[in-house]
Amino acid sequence: MTVASLNIVLSQLQEALARMHPSQTDRSGRALLAPFALPEGAVIRGAFEVRNARGEVRRLQDVVLPLPNPLFRSFCLAAPIDFVRIETPLGRVTLWPPSELIELQVGYRWHGFNGKPLREWDDRFVVFAEEDGDPIALRLDEDNGPVWSAPRGEGRYEFIERASSLAAFYEELMDK
Repeated sequence: MTVASLNIVLSQLQEALARMHPSQTDRSGRALLAPFALPEGAVIRGAFEVRNARGEVRRLQDVVLPLPNPLFRSFCLAAPIDFVRIETPLGRVTLWPPSELIELQVGYRWHGFNGKPLREWDDRFVVFAEEDGDPIALRLDEDNGPVWSAPRGEGRYEFIERASSLAAFYEELMDK
């Protein structure tokens, strides 16, 4: 997948989203996606809230989240500026904005009660979207995809290929 083809697909996705969600766009109709510049390359630095059993914040856990190359390239061209929810025949897909990706990893990559990495999580996967709460991810060791998804369950997630590339995944969303 070239940057040019990803750019074309992202532009088409932006237009499709503007048609699906006209109330969430600006006058140009292009407010759901915008380029996102990461100050330190292909990583996001931030923190998530570690909570107790009553839901009270105990502390902030500082973390670094590396981004898979397809996601990094995509965000440089166009990224969700807020949560984007797309209804499909199979369920609701939620694209998460880069500013919320660290929080999205809680429960997958990191434990929300102690802040530690979850042993059962494969660190190669970075979740960037969900379908009815099920993770949709890319792998850090794959330069062009595929996009993976996994049904919720106990313990280890069993990922299956969802789309051959990030562009193919976005095209799938436009076809719904």
